[in-house]
Amino acid sequence: MLNLTALAKELKEHTEWQETPMPLEDSQYLGMILRALKRLFIDTGRAAQYDPMKLVTLDDDSYNYDGTFLIDEEYYISLCAQLEFFKKVQSDVNNTFGYSTDALTVTNADKPYVNLANTIAEIDKERRIVYYKMVRFTLGEG
Repeated sequence: MLNLTALAKELKEHTEWQETPMPLEDSQYLGMILRALKRLFIDTGRAAQYDPMKLVTLDDDSYNYDGTFLIDEEYYISLCAQLEFFKKVQSDVNNTFGYSTDALTVTNADKPYVNLANTIAEIDKERRIVYYKMVRFTLGEG
């Protein structure tokens, strides 16, 4: 059984130093993990195997998906959720570049955007590497 709540907590811890336009709720992190899980099924050619009826809440209030996932699949889900998180932050930073007022001119306000773009590119590169290492799906064996 895949513990989605634990993955959401891990995502929150992994991104806690990144400023966000507004604080994110635990449910928003969980939503990112759930969308990343769906992306795993789609990207690996198993879209028909995704079953929302397998989403269950256990006695400890953890949200889970009733299925078996290898560690590379869990990591892929984590990377996809990180991509969504940083793209969400980037969409806010994307609105800020250089600007001027009567008193001063601010330049290089786009630096956070450049840094986020690099972060997103690195995470996406890692996601692609992990995907290609899951040869059981690329060869149709999974």
